[in-house]
Amino acid sequence: MTDQIAFLENKRKVAIAVAMSLGVLLLLPASLGFGRTIVEEAYGQSNLPPLEGEEEGGGGGEEPTLPANASRFLLRGFLGSSLPAQDGDAPIENNNSSHIVAGRFRVFANESLVNRFIAEMDLAAINGAAINGAAFHNITIEETTPHRFELTESGNGTATTTATGSIPPVSSNLMTRIYVDSNTPIIDNVPMTISIRSQVLAIEGIDIDETRITDIGQQDILSTIDGQSIFGIVSR
Repeated sequence: MTDQIAFLENKRKVAIAVAMSLGVLLLLPASLGFGRTIVEEAYGQSNLPPLEGEEEGGGGGEEPTLPANASRFLLRGFLGSSLPAQDGDAPIENNNSSHIVAGRFRVFANESLVNRFIAEMDLAAINGAAINGAAFHNITIEETTPHRFELTESGNGTATTTATGSIPPVSSNLMTRIYVDSNTPIIDNVPMTISIRSQVLAIEGIDIDETRITDIGQQDILSTIDGQSIFGIVSR
């Protein structure tokens, strides 16, 4: 009987030791090759992370899937465009004033009003030349007051979706503010138009009053997008 108790006691000690060892291994970093790290795997998802200063999905949850119609939708995606020289006198590849922009955007419309628009992009010269002393600059455009802008649907205005269920062509005239490399807007009340055409977002009619920008360097940076058209792909 004593031997049986001793045998059971030894088994209990072994079980405790094994459990403690497993606990230590689970706490070790995965880089050492031990334990398991609980992670969510990404499978080429097209959803973009939140833009700086925003929370994803209202505090960490996934954003709801909104119906695709002209009254209510949430779209996100990527921006990418080359900006030809304003005077058009020289080919893009040979002109220091020719630039490229790349970034991302987000637009939310509800009850046929644009409630939120933000575009964040990096600007660089195509030939690699420095712009105002830097290789590239960050430009952020967002809607300003009143923060609700009418959304106009093209066509007869009766259809809410296309034959494939996508959002029909819509557009809105916005007033925006623009930031350059900072959290302080460089200029406010800049009119422009955004249009959604199938999976394409177009930012057009950017009308910057450069005389209102006192810093010459910032004026030079924003002059590259003044009057230009910038396009993006909806990835939602």
